[in-house]
Amino acid sequence: MDTTKMDSDSSTNVANSDEDNTAVHSQSSDATQGNGTLQDKANQRFEIPVNENIYGGMSKDELSEAREKELHLAQHDKAVEQAKDQKNALESYVYEMRNKLFNTYRSFASDMEREGISRSLQETEEWLYEDGDDETENAYTAKMQDLKKMVDPVENRYKDEEARAQATTDLLNSIVDHRMSMDSLPPEDRGLITDECNKAEQWLRERIQQQDSLPKNADPVLWSRDIKSRIEDLNSTCNQILRRKSSPANSDESSGLDQQE
Repeated sequence: MDTTKMDSDSSTNVANSDEDNTAVHSQSSDATQGNGTLQDKANQRFEIPVNENIYGGMSKDELSEAREKELHLAQHDKAVEQAKDQKNALESYVYEMRNKLFNTYRSFASDMEREGISRSLQETEEWLYEDGDDETENAYTAKMQDLKKMVDPVENRYKDEEARAQATTDLLNSIVDHRMSMDSLPPEDRGLITDECNKAEQWLRERIQQQDSLPKNADPVLWSRDIKSRIEDLNSTCNQILRRKSSPANSDESSGLDQQE
């Protein structure tokens, strides 16, 4: 075999191998650079503008207007409900007073009062089902107040009759209690309490006589509040006298009198 030819073929193979390695290295380098570029693009951040207006949403002015409308509707609903409640209260008052006027309150109202109240109740009832069917709360309240101005005097006479009887009993009991509490007092103090009790008793007797002479449909000359005020005055005066008994000065004076005896 020709040695020269073998060396030539060997050199050629080495050269081809070097070229192949160079090509592979070049391709690998290109691939690495390509991957780096893709990675950079994947990690890149972009500034995306944000619009406050949502598609299909409302602007600030529209939102504010919507809230005002919602508040207005809520207030309207509340006013309607309050008007309805006041209307029902007025209607109930008409029915209740009509029944009491000719039953419970009958003796405490004059014929003229019953006639006037009855007429006003009827007019109010008709108004409720006609012009007043859909009115404001203030309108119903005004109607109620007008009726009460007529009914209250009659109702007060009725209520005070029972209250006056109870107050009379309370005053008489106070008189008895104060008379019983004065047994251990000096004669002068006993005399003072006796006078106060007698005056209260006489005042009550005279007022009751005047009251009994009046019909029930007349305003009382003796109200329960007058009797309660008299009880307070009597208790205040008598208790003040009783407190003097337990004061140090009176104790010393009583002790001195006992020693003299």
